[in-house]
This record gives sequence, C-alpha cells and structure tokens, in this order.
Amino acid sequence: MNSYRQALYTGIIRIVANILMVVALFWAMYQASRSAGAVELVFCAWFFGMIIPLWIVAFFLSRVVRRKFPSEFQSLVSLPGRGPSLVYWRVADSPFLPLRDPKTLTDSK
Repeated sequence: MNSYRQALYTGIIRIVANILMVVALFWAMYQASRSAGAVELVFCAWFFGMIIPLWIVAFFLSRVVRRKFPSEFQSLVSLPGRGPSLVYWRVADSPFLPLRDPKTLTDSK
C-alpha cells in the first residue's frame, strides 16, 4: 500500500509543480509586458526567480513523501556517518552460488 501512496503523492506533487510552472510562465510574461525596458531581463528574472524555488520545494516534498511512505523494497535504516537513509533491498529467489548435487558430494569408491 505504501508503494501506491508514494507514487500517488509524488505524482500529485509533480502535477501541481508543473501547473505552477505554467502560471509562473504567464506571470513572467505579464510582468515583462508591463516593463518599458529590457523585456527579456524582466522575464528571466521573474520566471527563474519563481521556478527555481518551486522545483526545490517540489524536490524536498518528494523526498519527504519517499521517507514517509517507503516503497515495497525500501527501508529507512540508520547508516553510520550518513544518518537515516532509504535503502533498496530484495531477497534473492535463488542462491548466488549453485548448489551441488548431494549425490556427487559423497565419495564414490
């Protein structure tokens, strides 16, 4: 269930961030149209001044969601020197080394 919540919440964060980026684009164009001088400079100042903090906030919100709702093969463990970190783990289906046949392990004299 946590995998679903994690995917849902990060998807919502991305959609809202993209909508706000489009709003920032139109707001920057509006502010640039009101200026009498360097239109490109005003546009870039408004646009990048709004979207850079927006995507930083979206990145950190996504990180909070990943920590709060770990996925199926994720765990929050405390690593020495790094503190709490999300790690991926998976139990192997078969052993890494092939097992020998028990019949061949006995001495055949």
